[in-house]
Amino acid sequence: MKNSVPLTVEEAARLLKVSKFTLYELIKRQEIPAQRVGRQFRIDPDILNNYLHGNIPKNTPNLSTEHTVSSPEYPLENSDLDGLVFIGSHEPMVELFADFWKHSQSPYKLRLEFKGSMDGLISLYHNQAQMSGIHLWDDKTKEYNLPYVHYILHGNPVTVINLVQRVQGLIVQPGNPLGLQTWEDLTRKGLRFINRQKGSGTRLRLDAYLRSAHISPAKIQGYEEEENTHLGVASRVANGQADIGIGVQSEAHRMGLDFVPLFQERYDLVFLHEKVPAEARQQIITILSSSAFHKAIERQVGYDTSLTGNILYKSEG
Repeated sequence: MKNSVPLTVEEAARLLKVSKFTLYELIKRQEIPAQRVGRQFRIDPDILNNYLHGNIPKNTPNLSTEHTVSSPEYPLENSDLDGLVFIGSHEPMVELFADFWKHSQSPYKLRLEFKGSMDGLISLYHNQAQMSGIHLWDDKTKEYNLPYVHYILHGNPVTVINLVQRVQGLIVQPGNPLGLQTWEDLTRKGLRFINRQKGSGTRLRLDAYLRSAHISPAKIQGYEEEENTHLGVASRVANGQADIGIGVQSEAHRMGLDFVPLFQERYDLVFLHEKVPAEARQQIITILSSSAFHKAIERQVGYDTSLTGNILYKSEG
């Protein structure tokens, strides 16, 4: 493969059989070296071939110095009136939605930035985004998302529509050699845990459990170690940098890891009526309601589409 033409991200992702966002994450983590050409990345086919065979040397120079989780193909430019900005919690099916959007007839470009559920709602409040994705559990009402939407976006015309229901649980080494099964196992002495960032729905769910069980975070080795995405958590476990993390089943499966289910949750999309044109609002609903989108989700593990496309809340302000 020497002297062959460098691959685009799309071509490399197709060879690896992963999404483009997953490949961007691997580039960001410097697991796959890439050359930045303008606003795009190019990947040496020989390097990709070596990666497929596990032969990437450590500390290989990587000219990607991005620290944002957003894709270079979805730059955040709030001044672009022809684009919609999504800021919210990481969910692989949002990437799938973005692919459907890209191939739709919508004139509006969709730009993604994965931060956390709380950051997503706050971005909507400050008009830094038009759409968000959240999975926030309210321990008091035993309800997902709506209590937070009512509190943070009170008085704003808003729609909450379900993207997917998904399973979260323990991401562990193949074969689960440590026999990890429950929340309580996180406190096992010597166990290395990798956490999600503050403000993420996963982190809030963990903290809610710790409070209810009267467990101090100090009893969990690695509680302060954070990753911004489910893929980041799975990568740390796969690389042997952690024994356990909490995340979605699909990313554990993608990385060849074992998974112990803990709970099912609802991941919803939230958008502001005044900031999303009527045509774009209709396109969101059309994609989420389509049988093709449902079937694409159902090919993944750990997802339930029984609520996908259902409008759960709509307020005119």
